[in-house]
Amino acid sequence: MSRPLRVLCLGGGYTALYLSRKLAASIRNKQVELTIVSKENFHVFHGFIAEMLAGRMQPYSILSSARRIFPPARFICAEVEAVDYDQKKVRISRRLDGKTFELEYDHVVLALGATDDLARYHGVSEHTFRLKSFWECFKMRNHLIQMLEMAEIETDAEERKKLLTFVIIGGGYGGIEVASEFREFFRQVTKKDYPHLHPDEARVLVVHSGERILPELVHTQPKLVNYAEKVLKKAGLEIHTNMRIVAATSEEAILSDGTKIPTRTIISSAGNAMPALIKSSPFEKDDRGRIKVDATLRVPGYNNVWAAGDCAAMPHPSGGTCPAVAIYAMMAGRQIAVNLRRLVAGKTLRSYGFTGLGDACALGNGKAVSQVKGIRFYGFPAWLVWRSFFLYFVPSRERKVRIMLDWLLSPIFGREIIDVRIDEPHGVRAMMFEPGQDIIRQGDVGRTMYAIVSGEAEVIREDETRNQTVLARLKPGDHFGEIAVFQNRRRTATVRAVTRVELISIGKQEAVALSGTLKPFDDALNQSKG
Repeated sequence: MSRPLRVLCLGGGYTALYLSRKLAASIRNKQVELTIVSKENFHVFHGFIAEMLAGRMQPYSILSSARRIFPPARFICAEVEAVDYDQKKVRISRRLDGKTFELEYDHVVLALGATDDLARYHGVSEHTFRLKSFWECFKMRNHLIQMLEMAEIETDAEERKKLLTFVIIGGGYGGIEVASEFREFFRQVTKKDYPHLHPDEARVLVVHSGERILPELVHTQPKLVNYAEKVLKKAGLEIHTNMRIVAATSEEAILSDGTKIPTRTIISSAGNAMPALIKSSPFEKDDRGRIKVDATLRVPGYNNVWAAGDCAAMPHPSGGTCPAVAIYAMMAGRQIAVNLRRLVAGKTLRSYGFTGLGDACALGNGKAVSQVKGIRFYGFPAWLVWRSFFLYFVPSRERKVRIMLDWLLSPIFGREIIDVRIDEPHGVRAMMFEPGQDIIRQGDVGRTMYAIVSGEAEVIREDETRNQTVLARLKPGDHFGEIAVFQNRRRTATVRAVTRVELISIGKQEAVALSGTLKPFDDALNQSKG
């Protein structure tokens, strides 16, 4: 008896899920060995990210255990480091200690998805929250609650306004659903949990580069977009179209028309980039960096390499390529499984024929827009279609039950507003400031020191009559702020960016550890303090 066909799937998303389901019988019959490699041991259901962020459901309700949804396929939790397409080998490494292993395959499926485009504008990696990673979403959820806690005791009107302004970049499904859910969240929690905040104080803005929001529907379902725009305007959302963000800092969003929006919260829901493994692959790619595949989802010129999902330019049966939507990745995983089974049976391959099922976007307050096979739904009926549609595709029964329980309990007990911190507020971080912005302010409590990577800044001291004197000019390699950190003092001067400044902030705990370990670092600090 010949050995099973060894199939290796790189990535644990929607493509892997439906690939494993469709191959389950072949795996049990020993015709196929499927191994799925992912750096996380869970699958994230992104359809309910907005509701998780706004406390309608528990964070873990949108996660499914990889070891429960992929069997009978084998699952390996590891980083994919390299693929040798000639030798048919993949090098992986454990995340804890970096120990490497080698896997061999007969066929490999590239389903690594997409990452956030961190080069889209200045400050995107340092000062925005992104929605692709669960950990970024979890931090965003906690940050949202932190802003409310801080705003409730803030007496300075401008700072309070900054804390309660939330800027969402991107007017597609993800951005609109987050903005809508935030608006409803603020209205609910300020009535009961934050009595010193008024719901109208919370400002939610959507910045969208196109002429109209929901570009996924603009050309095919303009009536749905018309309805969505009316609902969102009535709900109090501020939507800025034909506008881009050009820079993000810790205190403001700078738009393409020069507008500066004071805010401590910028959420990026626009812009994809390809993972490094996809960028370095030898295959032909489209103008978005996605791997080109043929109608059967194989990479041209490689009979044993397949690609699907956000990292692949999958031909749409009606022309063009498939959108980066989960259901297309699901059906692609199923189609690859069908073709692998046909290969084992010696049959000809079939083309990918999925043309779409429908679209849906939640608008908050029990309203949505949706269409199923061209049939339009508005308001509450659309919201029911949206919830039913998404719940159906949650991969495990356990999570479906948990989600439904969250839905039942949140109207009774209210939204979840517990801030579960997973790290300290400082540590070592990259930051960026635009010209004229204050990096530290005279009189503030010193909790971090800074080292300049690029750009220049001025040290300014203000006297009792508010006259300002420039004491020094700082350049790359200079550090500042250590005196207040080590001596538990307030800042004795303001440091203001002269040009765009990129720097590293170092929390007190980390600074103390470095000072006690690295002699050059300790000497430099002692010299500056002396």
